[in-house]
Amino acid sequence: MPHKPRTPDKPLFKPQDRYYVNELGWWFYTVDKIGGPFKTKADCVNACRLYIQRRDGLLT
Repeated sequence: MPHKPRTPDKPLFKPQDRYYVNELGWWFYTVDKIGGPFKTKADCVNACRLYIQRRDGLLT
């Protein structure tokens, strides 16, 4: 019988849940920061990725 890897029941974040939009524009949030507003969702996603990479020391 093949063994399936167990996934966590409730992960801390799902990438699609990091973003929201309101009348001001698109926003991203992480555990330690809320950033925005951005004009488009693509701009917001890129800013969030850049923030996470800088925070984790991948970019200087």
